[in-house]
Amino acid sequence: MKDKITLVMYSHSSYSDVWKPFFNQSSKYLSDYKKVLLSDKSNMELPEDWSLLAYDDSLSYSERVSSCLKNIDTPLCFFHHEDMFLYGEPNAHLLKEYENIVLNENVDFIRMLRSTDNPDFNYKKHSTLFHVPNYSQYFFAVQPSICKTDSLIKIYENTKINHLREFEIKVQKVCRNLQIKGLFHYDGESKEGDHHYGSSVYPYVATAVVKGKWNISGYQDKLKNILVENNINIDLRGVV
Repeated sequence: MKDKITLVMYSHSSYSDVWKPFFNQSSKYLSDYKKVLLSDKSNMELPEDWSLLAYDDSLSYSERVSSCLKNIDTPLCFFHHEDMFLYGEPNAHLLKEYENIVLNENVDFIRMLRSTDNPDFNYKKHSTLFHVPNYSQYFFAVQPSICKTDSLIKIYENTKINHLREFEIKVQKVCRNLQIKGLFHYDGESKEGDHHYGSSVYPYVATAVVKGKWNISGYQDKLKNILVENNINIDLRGVV
């Protein structure tokens, strides 16, 4: 199955100080995935199991992502940004199940957590999967998601923006127009922050950097321990 999916991490070289925790946590917990970094360039030597797909820095965020995704050679991608790394062991059995659903069924993506939408309708008989309602203001969110690669390319190609902060505003209508079908994981996890819940299937920091600073207040020991393990000087970025 792992020849069908690529772990994708979008970033920019200006955030390369955040890469080490992502690399090390993925090596610890996701060693059997093919791994690709999307960035303008690399400021460091990448781990052996990572490769770089470089984008043109003059492109918009959506153009950067879509241009790189066209070079992904697997039908699925597990899409992330650099500050969304694991703090605990994922549920490998459920991840495999979710990958099979996206690969073989009429589903374009599965997001690894619940956002503001209520878990009203289960997907078939899967007790931990729910339909993202078509009216959702967060139908598509920039959070770790298992996606059909072709569907993700269409989403990014059709979301015309000038700046990253515009993406989640405009992408909702794009997904509705494209008739994208999305699911989200929820298994009774508690709320974390104003707009999302935790994830037992994929326990990750959402997100580790807020307004350019380490989000210690949001994740306290979970994030602090990872930064200490990776010899990250939190004073360089500062904390919130």
